[in-house]
Amino acid sequence: MMGQAGKGMELAVQSRRRPVGKLRPAELRIGAIDVGSNSIHMVVAQADGDGGLSVLWRAKEMVGLGRLSFPSRWLSQEAMDRATVTLRRFLEEAQRRQCEQVLAVATSAVREAENGGAFIQRVRQELGLHVRVVSAQEEARLIYLGVRHAVSLAGGPHLLLDIGGGSVEFIVASSEKPLLLASRKLGAARMTARFIRSDPVEARELRALLAHYSEELDPLIEEIRRYRPVRMLGSSGTLENIAAMCEAERAEEGRAIITRPALERLVDELTESRSADRAAMRGLDEKRKDQIVAGALLAREVMRRLDARQIEIVHAALREGIVIDHLARHWPEIQVRREVPDPRRRAIIDLGRRCHWQRDHSEQVARLCMLLFEQLRGLHGLGRSQRELIEYGALLHDIGALIGRARHHKHSMYLILNGELAPFSREEVAIIANVARYHRKAPPRNRHEEFARLSAKGRYTVQVGAALLRIADGLDRTSSAVVEDLRCRVGRRRVDITLLARGDTELEVWSARARSKLFTEVFHRTVSFRVKPARGAR
Repeated sequence: MMGQAGKGMELAVQSRRRPVGKLRPAELRIGAIDVGSNSIHMVVAQADGDGGLSVLWRAKEMVGLGRLSFPSRWLSQEAMDRATVTLRRFLEEAQRRQCEQVLAVATSAVREAENGGAFIQRVRQELGLHVRVVSAQEEARLIYLGVRHAVSLAGGPHLLLDIGGGSVEFIVASSEKPLLLASRKLGAARMTARFIRSDPVEARELRALLAHYSEELDPLIEEIRRYRPVRMLGSSGTLENIAAMCEAERAEEGRAIITRPALERLVDELTESRSADRAAMRGLDEKRKDQIVAGALLAREVMRRLDARQIEIVHAALREGIVIDHLARHWPEIQVRREVPDPRRRAIIDLGRRCHWQRDHSEQVARLCMLLFEQLRGLHGLGRSQRELIEYGALLHDIGALIGRARHHKHSMYLILNGELAPFSREEVAIIANVARYHRKAPPRNRHEEFARLSAKGRYTVQVGAALLRIADGLDRTSSAVVEDLRCRVGRRRVDITLLARGDTELEVWSARARSKLFTEVFHRTVSFRVKPARGAR
């Protein structure tokens, strides 16, 4: 039934290998953790602004979180302790490898345990790690994304088989999309706990297990057959162990292949062996010595029913899928990294983007505001750090329009204060928010709660920033960027501003003049404007 798949698909996210090193500004490094029923896996991956993805580090720890939970639906204290220790170590590795974010998901063992919520809460409290419990359907989808990243799925459809500890995912997919996402509670740990109690396995236990497989698999196999898959791919530690025990052959791409005759011989050997004998078998992780019988029997039954000649092993699955899914959801942010290497500025740009800002207008206003700042240094006496915060307040001054035009200056303050601007201190965020808030309407006053909370230097920065921002915003009243440059001449009682402009500037000058009251209050000087044509303007 299953032949050779086609070649030549260009992956949506390109795979690259590169040693772990210093993180470049345009790169994003992510840790992804799969809290499985048998093992906890982690990968550290790096995304580049041009679409490249490199897996830098992998780790696996056989924790056995679900080893006892499937019959009892209760995670043991010992297993939760082991899992917590492993997660702590993985988080330390992620920090050492400069991961900006660690994503974690948990599957069937935690999903089905009555105290699964308590475990999630413990990890959150002790480690600060949020573990997302995924549904069986979502687990299958993430596995598909991980496999598609690692292997060309051109010329399909293909069947992907992932044998976990609690569940088994059956995925029929092409390079474009999954056609079938199915999950069955047939995981190796679950089946061992339910059906196998003797050592070696008794014939009656094998018959009961195989009868259960038939009941669960037969309807599903008929559904899979309708798609006519051309190739069978396998992921998961169970299948990797089986491939190693079969001394698997190698595909052209270097992947291990489990052939059906080799698997038949292995199943015969496993069903006649004792646990101690299996522990000494070459290629088998000692901690899987009891579960491997159920896992190998399942793989054989699927191959028999589909008349499959071989299973190609893919060393990518759920954790890689977590990374791919995250990147797909946050791709605009990755692209911003390439455009804006500085993390502080990037956080501002990202907040503006999330609030659907008018970027052209905001950047023009911020540019004019900074021209005023630089040419009036002798008046305000502020330095580089204050310049940065005023510029960012100017860039975000209008984002409150996302909530509504009326009172949008106050909405801008709210969005900035709650915008998760991680690279900034609390005081810095508050200064940015206040600068944006006072770009119109009432000027800063000590009776205003958010303004009054600032330090004396912070309040002065806001006063200067808001005074300059009001004029700069007025100078782009039509959002047409007609003012190309400006020159300031500071006198004892007045600041003369010469505008170099293209086109009509009457509305801009009127608006800037109307907004200059705070400037006069802060700098004790009035403002005058005159317009000169910019070079080349008619």
